[in-house]
Amino acid sequence: MAPYEIFYEGSGYNLDSKYNFSSGYRQPASNFALTLDARTANQLQEIGKKINVGSKEFEVQGTFKEILDHIPDPHLKEISRQAKLTGVKLSFHGPLVEPSGFNSQASRWDESQRAQAEIQLSQAVQRGQMLNPDGNIVITLHSTAELPEMLQREKIKGKEEITSLYIIDPKTGSVGPLRKEEHKFPQSAENKPYEFNPQEELKLINQRTWAQQKNQVAYYAERAEGALDGVEKFRKENPLLYNMMKRIQSGELSKEEAMKIPEFREIAQEGNLERAERFAKISLEDSYNQLRQIYDTAYKSAEERGDKSELNKLNEYADKIRKNYDKLEKNDLDVLNEIVKEGIKVLDEVKSVQIYKPLNNFIMDKSSETFANVAFNAYDKFKDKAPIISIENPPAGSGISRAEDLKQLIEKTREKFIENLQEKKGFSRTEAKAVAEKLIGATWDVGHINMIRKHGYDKKDLLKEAEKIAPYLKHVHLSDNFGMEHTELPMGMGNVPMEETIKVFGDKFSKLSKVIETGGWYQHFKVSPFPSTLSAFGSSAYSSGDSPYWNQFLHSSPGYFAGHGTVNPDVYHSIWGRGFSSLPQELGGQMQSGKDTRFGGTPMA
Repeated sequence: MAPYEIFYEGSGYNLDSKYNFSSGYRQPASNFALTLDARTANQLQEIGKKINVGSKEFEVQGTFKEILDHIPDPHLKEISRQAKLTGVKLSFHGPLVEPSGFNSQASRWDESQRAQAEIQLSQAVQRGQMLNPDGNIVITLHSTAELPEMLQREKIKGKEEITSLYIIDPKTGSVGPLRKEEHKFPQSAENKPYEFNPQEELKLINQRTWAQQKNQVAYYAERAEGALDGVEKFRKENPLLYNMMKRIQSGELSKEEAMKIPEFREIAQEGNLERAERFAKISLEDSYNQLRQIYDTAYKSAEERGDKSELNKLNEYADKIRKNYDKLEKNDLDVLNEIVKEGIKVLDEVKSVQIYKPLNNFIMDKSSETFANVAFNAYDKFKDKAPIISIENPPAGSGISRAEDLKQLIEKTREKFIENLQEKKGFSRTEAKAVAEKLIGATWDVGHINMIRKHGYDKKDLLKEAEKIAPYLKHVHLSDNFGMEHTELPMGMGNVPMEETIKVFGDKFSKLSKVIETGGWYQHFKVSPFPSTLSAFGSSAYSSGDSPYWNQFLHSSPGYFAGHGTVNPDVYHSIWGRGFSSLPQELGGQMQSGKDTRFGGTPMA
């Protein structure tokens, strides 16, 4: 019979290899951080409670922006002071704010929302720096907060397939999905089976939309052309009457005087000429206004593609408009007609126009702008003591949650940060790049990425994700689950391939802060995840790193809150001796403070 069975026969599951990793991946207890309760603004009280557990690192929570604003600055300073006194290391989780400016309620993007997000995140980062004003505190910010996965992928029968792609019209900010659905209308001369290709679908949509917009300009221009032809025919057949009409329009001749002429009176009563001119004017103005709108779209598209030939043609056309602007403002129909006709020819020569763009790329561009500016604002204020902006992957199924996407976001953020340092601080590119790589990186949540399992992915795919993000790591969040729901168990209790992931990360894993994020564990089991995490990683009970290890003795005695057990109950210490358990609660013991103690308000003699 094993020794632990003598004392506690019902325990011992943590000794099962299923719940801990091999000895080759042992991590000291000092390498793990506990997260404070994100549901309360009283983070000062939270750290006071949990500092007794024995952890040497803590992640202060500002996750919910409405709660963060209830945390007073003096509390943050006091937390910093306590950390210095106790030798504790701190990190900070910033608020869940959508950095791109996308408004989920309105289902559209708005630049003013992005600017507001930048202000909110900058303030949060600068407040977070108060927790460690002498060093580069790691501040975690989510890559997205309100967006679903914008390029939705599934692994079906061992093959990855894209099932939908969200697209955006940057001009209006409106968003919509392209979903996998079979087309019955023939797509080619051959009777090929339909295969969903979102990039091709997007290309076709852009082609069709661009053609529709040009056709609308041409449609109004043709209606105006017909009306102008009628006016021109009348001018040739009735030059005197036409000149009289023009003199009336210019104010040279009153309509009353003109009506005395029988021929004019007849024409005026019919009103055909006046209606034709009015119709031509309205149609030309509609065509011109449509042309103005799509000209900007064509110009931006040519700029993005770097097509100098198209840009030259568009600029030449713009110059012609400027030269005739006075006539256009005076509603000179002939000039307006000529400008519209030439505009249609110029736009017909534009090769391809991207009206709709993949939302993923667009959001990445806007979010990287926000994060780069937040990082620059912090660096501008704190210099070498600026916080590290560590961008976290949200739960799989959310926007920018895969390693490849997060990698691209970090690279774009670094590049824009580098440009800021070069333009505004005069840094060389080499200097700026070194600062960017130091201050901008990734927080990798192993539980969040594990949720790709519900889309058909497996352990091999998870390890590929880890390989992609490894060079950008600054911070790790630890939580386990079964790949289906966003549960938060201590490591070793779900199916996150932690042992293999550690191997992928290599020595870097030991050097990084690893935050135990197990809000669900606290909620349901109301005990600390710290012992179970130490058991899973086979942490040594001693700072020397020697045995025994937590996975060897965690359950070899009664439960965590069961005192010293039946062999050595707490009451013995209260009656016949003094020990840790008889200390007052203020010092981490179990005895309630009375009125006659120095902690109960009785003044010292």
